[in-house]
Amino acid sequence: MYTDQHELHEFFCNLTKKYDVTVPQTWRLSLQTGSETNFCTVWGMRGVDHESEFVPFFPWRFERRFSELKQIVETKTIENVVLCRFSHIADASRINLQSILYREFDLLEWMTNRKIVSCFSSMYENRFANVLVKLSDGAVASVEAGITLPFGQKTLDRHELIARRGVASDRVVDTQIPQYSVYLFDKKGVQTYTDTDAELFGLETDEINIVRAAFDLAKQPESIASFLEQNQHLVTLTEQTLSSKPQ
Repeated sequence: MYTDQHELHEFFCNLTKKYDVTVPQTWRLSLQTGSETNFCTVWGMRGVDHESEFVPFFPWRFERRFSELKQIVETKTIENVVLCRFSHIADASRINLQSILYREFDLLEWMTNRKIVSCFSSMYENRFANVLVKLSDGAVASVEAGITLPFGQKTLDRHELIARRGVASDRVVDTQIPQYSVYLFDKKGVQTYTDTDAELFGLETDEINIVRAAFDLAKQPESIASFLEQNQHLVTLTEQTLSSKPQ
């Protein structure tokens, strides 16, 4: 992941120039964390004076495997989702537990087009959470979130939707380890490559998602109000879940 936000902002600016998208000159890609977001890591846009309102966006929505799952639900390839099983385990140096829950809750609501109405968690040392969730249509979900992987280990996640007719998952059946497009075996060991965006070639998947999310917000500024509302909703959900209080 780029540590320099300015580099990602340059990729964003190049896209807006290529497609002639008008963007306020004061807009800058920004990474926010702290008490305002319950210490969740939230990407968004903010004015250069840092006094303008922070506008969050949700980069994971631009990952192909997640958008495909959402489409499967919307086109009724599977019908009447009744159970969702999400899992996201990471290395603590990459992300914190709050940010994982924030991300998974948004994915859950976005994929199913339903709101979370109640949830309860079982916690272990603020390093692992097993969350039971009820959605507004009565469907239930389990979310396993943890920061227990060894240092440097790639994130392991899986998202499965079980419906009255059909099952869909973002991983191949009975697999947990992510697959890559190209594997290179040399004296240095094993190197892997998965390039999914010709215009942002060379960036990692998470970086591509950030730039694409920023570009989409620039094209559709009318979504700002709903994004602000969703951000506050997710921050509240995360806070209450970590407190193990039913909502």
